[in-house]
Amino acid sequence: MSGMLEADFTKRFPRGPLIRGSLRCPMDRFHVTAVLGPSGAGKTTVLRCLAGLERPDSGRITCAGETWFDVAPRRFLSPQARGAGFMGQQPALFPWLSVVENIGFGLRRLTGAERRTIVADLLARFGIAGLAHRLPHELSGGEQQRVALARTLAPRPRLLLLDEPLAALDLELRGEMRRQLRDLLAAGGTPVVLVTHDPADAAALADDVVTLPHPRPAPIC
Repeated sequence: MSGMLEADFTKRFPRGPLIRGSLRCPMDRFHVTAVLGPSGAGKTTVLRCLAGLERPDSGRITCAGETWFDVAPRRFLSPQARGAGFMGQQPALFPWLSVVENIGFGLRRLTGAERRTIVADLLARFGIAGLAHRLPHELSGGEQQRVALARTLAPRPRLLLLDEPLAALDLELRGEMRRQLRDLLAAGGTPVVLVTHDPADAAALADDVVTLPHPRPAPIC
């Protein structure tokens, strides 16, 4: 894959703020772009617009020459067609499924052999092979984050979108996972856009940082 992810768009909420997302990220190699800003700045909205889960009100988003959103010709590519993997702040694992079943959940269209090969590779890469048959409630917070990230990477997305990937962890575990997450992401080789409110996360994880200030109030008509 070659080219860039290029986005410059605005999103307005009724009686709410006007949020602008503007970033440019390489798609031909592993690269982490962090969107850094305080709570309420609209970081999650920016990520959801990139994923296709929200529709911007103006602007344009292109990825490797493919138009994902353009307000002028009313172009809007569905989340499924974009091929981006999105991981929210909480691991959101299916509590009734084992680690193996959680990771393989998005691979149901593949043959059993293909699914087992991909899941086994991710279990080994993330160091969680010994947890393969445990349920989510039997895992620590850090282990749950690893499983959630492996599940997001299993379908081999072209772009990985992470919403505050360390925010749900306590301070001690957060520092430990911060040191490990960059290596885990690099091993996957997928370009990453993540959002965070913590400058320490951005400094440890990102190659480039885009700062998102507090949004401007929407104009009163």
